[in-house]
Amino acid sequence: MSKSTHNETYGFRFLDTLNGSFCQLFAIGHDYITDKDYHWDGLKRIDGPLLLFQYTVSGFGCVEINREAYKVNPGYAFMVEIPSDHRYYLPETSDLWEFYFILIRPNMIEDQWKDLVKEFGPIPKIPEDHSAILFLQNVFHAASKNHISDGFRASTIVYQFIMELYRFSNAHKKEKNTWPQKIKAAVENMEMNYACLQSLEDIADAVELSKYHFTRTFKKTTGYTPIEYLTKIRMERAIKLLRHTELTIDEIAREIGYSNGSYFIKVFRQWLGFPPGEFRLGRDLASVNQLKFD
Repeated sequence: MSKSTHNETYGFRFLDTLNGSFCQLFAIGHDYITDKDYHWDGLKRIDGPLLLFQYTVSGFGCVEINREAYKVNPGYAFMVEIPSDHRYYLPETSDLWEFYFILIRPNMIEDQWKDLVKEFGPIPKIPEDHSAILFLQNVFHAASKNHISDGFRASTIVYQFIMELYRFSNAHKKEKNTWPQKIKAAVENMEMNYACLQSLEDIADAVELSKYHFTRTFKKTTGYTPIEYLTKIRMERAIKLLRHTELTIDEIAREIGYSNGSYFIKVFRQWLGFPPGEFRLGRDLASVNQLKFD
């Protein structure tokens, strides 16, 4: 492989889990590719056996799997085994390819990997704010801060990432277009107006349903109560603001619909397991598996 404009890769070799029945994280990275010579051949690599999940953030690249070519646009990933008959590269028609990737040893999870690829194909389309992608980015963030310090934690990361992909696979089977129209309307209202909605009555009144009937139908349809869904939306927005802005905790609280920082800290800790200040400092991974669903 030749040079790229930007490349951050973190590799892991933990002796404490090397020979046991553990999942093994091999590498995590973020690349911003502009070099037309960028090219990997899955039959020529010597670092396998490995499983590769690579998710495009901006630009696009190409991957050929068993001689079938795919364009990998933003919002799409590809999943391949190493070694296998595949290659991926920056084509002449693309100025850049930005992506996150994770490399995993196949022991303990190979069957689950193949099950996932069979379910949604080698080029899954996954929303950028889905928990699987948020988790991937947060693992990279933790690695960049040297916070993946032993094989047991690395093993947990691998297992959770695979479970996040299963979460996507399960949600993939339950498309929102099968939801009742009023539930879809309520979700759209929450996604647009999460900062000003204050009560269950506000949400139910907007779709002209009694709060009791609405709550039963919403829970049956989505698996979550309306307030849980609203909180999920707010926490996802808070994660983005913590990672990408310099807003204070109080400012973020008001931005997402809470009157003060103290209550926001309490809710954030309940959902993610640690306070927003620690998340901003990169002291832990965001366990977003509770937050996102389709």
